[in-house]
Amino acid sequence: MDFFSNLRSGTVGFFRAYAFTRDHGMRWLFLVPIVLWLLLTFGLYALLQQPADTLSAWASEQLSIPVGTETTKWWSNVKVFLNGAREMVVAVLLKIAILYLLYIANKYLVLILLSPLLAYASERTEELITGRSFPFSWPNLLKDALRGALVAIRNGTIEIGLTILIWTTTLVMPILAPISLVLLFGISAYFYGFSMFDYIHERHRLGVSESVRAVNRRIGAVVANGALFSLLLNVPLFGVMFAPVMASVGAVLASVNGGDHRGIEPNRSHRSDKEVIAVR
Repeated sequence: MDFFSNLRSGTVGFFRAYAFTRDHGMRWLFLVPIVLWLLLTFGLYALLQQPADTLSAWASEQLSIPVGTETTKWWSNVKVFLNGAREMVVAVLLKIAILYLLYIANKYLVLILLSPLLAYASERTEELITGRSFPFSWPNLLKDALRGALVAIRNGTIEIGLTILIWTTTLVMPILAPISLVLLFGISAYFYGFSMFDYIHERHRLGVSESVRAVNRRIGAVVANGALFSLLLNVPLFGVMFAPVMASVGAVLASVNGGDHRGIEPNRSHRSDKEVIAVR
């Protein structure tokens, strides 16, 4: 399949993911991310409440306007009013900043903590489509954990390196800013999609280098999956609730029969691992 055919299969797979989970009794998967997100949000906010108040008091003291006795009374009153208003503004802005940072950090914490759930969603989807089961074993779990860490380190290093390179180039030639933003989004989408497709490759015991080659053969589907995941994830609450599971399930639907799970015969357990993830 060429790039645009893969792009279509990745898009179709992502959008059909919700219907697939609904039709196969998997909608409960959407509740886990939102519950986890809420617990993390309130827990981290409560944990950071005291440091935030301390930082707010320190910032207010640093920005305070001295009120001298030598000034006229009306000017002293103005300074007192400004100090009071400043304290309130600093406290509000600081809490907004903390909430925003928590919102960003929470998305990534949720994705990290959701990894077992997303792996399950991916595996369960393939079981329903192909009829093949994947028995659990502790040795495989340990190997998968090590492999996942290696993939995360590899992808993170490459993404950070490319991001630094693009921003450095943009600082030297600001006229490239619009192109740089598109490139940065595309790189982010690629690595998001890589993570979702890698659940499939991991399950079929592909090594890291083999997974990279498999991803690059279907780069259109990978980028489509990651781009839709990234866009949906930025929708408050609903993004965290729907995007991770839809991306994980959508990657399987895109890998099997070009994203169309309708009409796939249920018992195809004799197909080889390579055939399941083959480029069509």
